[in-house]
Amino acid sequence: MKITSSLLELIGNTPLLDISAAVPEGGAKLYTKLEHLNPGGSIKDRPALAMIKAAEEAGLLRPGMTIVEATAGNTGIGLALVGNLRGYRTVFFVPDRMSHEKIVMMRLYGAEVHLIDRVDGMTGCIRQVKAYAEEHGNCFIPLQFENPANPAQAEDILGPEIYEQLGAYPDGIAIGAGTGGTFTGVARWLKKGNANARCWLVQPVGSVFCGEPRTEYLIEGIGNSFIPDTLDLNLADRILDIPDQQSFYRCKQMAKATGLLIGGSSGANADAAIKLCMELGKGKTVVTVFPDAIERYASKEWVKNLVKGEQTHGIFN
Repeated sequence: MKITSSLLELIGNTPLLDISAAVPEGGAKLYTKLEHLNPGGSIKDRPALAMIKAAEEAGLLRPGMTIVEATAGNTGIGLALVGNLRGYRTVFFVPDRMSHEKIVMMRLYGAEVHLIDRVDGMTGCIRQVKAYAEEHGNCFIPLQFENPANPAQAEDILGPEIYEQLGAYPDGIAIGAGTGGTFTGVARWLKKGNANARCWLVQPVGSVFCGEPRTEYLIEGIGNSFIPDTLDLNLADRILDIPDQQSFYRCKQMAKATGLLIGGSSGANADAAIKLCMELGKGKTVVTVFPDAIERYASKEWVKNLVKGEQTHGIFN
């Protein structure tokens, strides 16, 4: 293994792990990308680096400017990491329901973090970002929910990583969507290489991607109150609504079956991917992603209840 000169060189090229032990007999083989092994601890390091590089190349981001963004936390951590190493100040607007751990990490990177009432959601954060940039000037807003560099990096980098590691195109993917960048990019890549592949989009019950009104849910990082420009729903062969409880059950199952301590969105991805494995059957392959680890949510009530073996229904904290 070579010596690297910058932490940014370690973004991507995450391991692909065979987690077929978690799939019942008769199902397809299941693999996951371990995205918590990115330097900032999540899959969002990838679009953070891609959006900053694209903005620099286009002349939209220059020395002395401030990066301002609305985020559930992981993109903010990634932007703060990359921003620090490239010399930019960072300011984030975050719904106040997001985990304390993510907020602490952004602040440890030196970011200015503003918490917005959860009732206003991500759309309220976006409004505040635009108002801040207009008031202060000399700001760059990545606009992760609109920025084409977000899905492009998943199509051009993450997808080919999967092919190189697997040695073939998988028969299906099951991937959660918040901005939709990862799902859209990987689905575009996969459908070009395997037109018959099944692409399942994963969201929490309460997200709006199926056209239902938004309701409260516990899972962070996937789901939304609007459909982002970076999410191409035409690529989804099926949209799965995964209840919080089922996602958290999979978190505990994965700890026992694979040794992985995964976050709630990873639990949702795992649940959907196992369902896809059972639908496709033996001899097929399915790939998902585990965006981050459970340490990022240790203060949340649902994690404490998992440890105690209690149910989390109705606890929105």
